[in-house]
This record gives sequence, C-alpha cells and structure tokens, in this order.
Amino acid sequence: MPSESTRTGAGPSWPLRVVLGLCVTALVVVGFQLKDGHRSPAATPTTTMHVTPSTTATPPTRKNGTASTTTTRPTTPLTNLPPPVVNMTAFKPPGAGCRFATGAPIPSGTSDNTTTSDATASTTTTAPRVTPIGRCTVLEIGDSLGNDLGWGIARELGHDHALRLVQADKSSSGLLTPWFYDWAQKEKVLLEQYKPQLVIITFGANDEQNLKVDGQVLAFGSAPWVKAYTGIVTKMATAATKSGAYVLWIGMPIMQPNGYRQGMVLLNSVFEKVSTTVPGMTFLPTWELFANSKGQFTDAARVNNIPSLLREPDGIHFSYVGENVFATYVTRSIGNVYHVQLSPEAAMYIDR
Repeated sequence: MPSESTRTGAGPSWPLRVVLGLCVTALVVVGFQLKDGHRSPAATPTTTMHVTPSTTATPPTRKNGTASTTTTRPTTPLTNLPPPVVNMTAFKPPGAGCRFATGAPIPSGTSDNTTTSDATASTTTTAPRVTPIGRCTVLEIGDSLGNDLGWGIARELGHDHALRLVQADKSSSGLLTPWFYDWAQKEKVLLEQYKPQLVIITFGANDEQNLKVDGQVLAFGSAPWVKAYTGIVTKMATAATKSGAYVLWIGMPIMQPNGYRQGMVLLNSVFEKVSTTVPGMTFLPTWELFANSKGQFTDAARVNNIPSLLREPDGIHFSYVGENVFATYVTRSIGNVYHVQLSPEAAMYIDR
C-alpha cells in the first residue's frame, strides 16, 4: 500500500479535485451563455429601446440640400470621423407622435418646432431643438452585416417602450439577388405592416457582383453597372421616404480582403451620391470608424480602455464587441441627426 506522501505527490487531494471540478463546470455554463447571447435574435421580431438625453449642434448646410452634422456629447468624443450626409431638401417629418426631424423646410400646411427664414425657406432652415423622442418605430433591414448591427442595437437600446425596433435582416441576401430574396417586394410589405418613422438600411456585403439587366450582363464596377445599381438603391430609399419614413443608409465599414475592400469603396460612393438626391435620406459613413490611425484595416482595438477583438476571422463581419461599437455609433447618430434624446444604455467606443 503506498504511503500518504506518495498519494499526495501523485495528484491533488479529493477536496481540491471537487473544487476544481465545480470551477470548470461554472466556466462551461458561462461560456455557453455568452455564446448564446452573442448570436441569438430576440424571441419576437420587435425590440424596445431605452431613451436618455444626448446633445447636438446645428448642421451647416451644403450644396444640393445636404448637410454635415457636428455633434457633441458628454462622454468620450468620436474624433476624426466624417459626418453623416443629411439631405435637407423639403421632407415632411413623420407623425404619429414621433419627433424625428432633420431641420428640413416643412411643406406648407404643416408645422413643428422648426423655424425658417423667409429669404431662404426654399433651401435652408435652422435645426430643430433636441426633444424627447416620443413614440417611434424603427425598421432595420439589411444583409448579414445588418444582422450584426441589429443585434448590437437590440442590446444597446434596452427595454423602454418609447421606441420600437423591428429587425428584418436576411443573411446572404443583397440588392442584386431577387431570385434568392426580393428586397424590393419585401420592403413594401414591411413598410405597410409596421409603418415605421425611420428605416435603417445596411446593404453591400453581397452586392459586389455582376448585374443582369434586360438579358445583358453588366460587369461590376463598369459605368453601366454603376448606373443600374444607383437606380436600385434610389428605388429602395424612395420607397421608404414615400411611405413617410426617414432613411438612414449605413455605409460599408472597412474590410480586410483587398479586392473586396475596393469594391466596398465603390458601393459607398453610390450610397452617398443617392443620399444627396432623395429627400429624407441620410448616408452614415462607417469606414473610418473601424480603421486604425493610418486608415488601414484592423481587427482589434482598445474599446472602453480594454483590448478587444472587433471583427470575425473573415475580416468582414463583427465580433460581439464590434457589434456593440457599431450599434453605439449608429444610435448616437440617430439622436444627433434627427434631434431627439437617444443614447445607448452601455456605450462602447474605440479609444482614439
């Protein structure tokens, strides 16, 4: 029979083994919970958001009725990021108790808290003051990157009933694959069903491909392709604005694959151009948000002073933290662009 010292040297005593076993079990349970919380959508198609104060400044007006917005906030600023391109052409703000407004001139016969100058009422107006958001419905549509953003928004904007988020993304879809998922038709159904006051649109991840028009194949990036794609984007945005909703079109973030990344630059240029032609549409760039100080792709950064992974291994999609950073930026932009009190519950910012 081995001595007591021999048994002790062979491994930990049974009380220590029990403690270690309990620790391992706890770690496994927590790991499964975190994984499930990352990717599992809500049980219902709607999520409500928490509303808290934010601050904004009056946007200087650009040509073609577009404007860049300058924002301030009481927490860490987002520096050196391009402002959203806000179309300030006359657009009747949504009703139904929702107080979204871009400061655009109000058509005759309507009124809100916007003031205009008689000499410039056809082109400019002072921005509305920041107000409580009221009761608003936000429809969020897009591809798999739209899913990333939507999951982040659902987590960041909590449980208040002031604002309802309707997530209706479709992974692997795009604007050029109607045989797989017809977004033009689906958008009409969603607009009629939910009657949103704001539509957040995130497309592009699957649109870097040739386009067939009237039996002719248009090569990606060619002038005919750009013209046709511009028309498709315009129709998507216009369908929403004609229903009475503002459109916030989210630009593609910087990507890791080289050739793919260049295609995203072209798509962003189309989105921005269309935003200057569709009243009620805003283009929100996100490229620089996820680039490093040299303007290059990075898959990690310090977030709230903690080293964090931002992207998935494919260099395209977002990690759990990346989704939250994405959603924090979009949420703050909604509050600033539409002059309402709105901010995330647990903001995540890249330290710059």
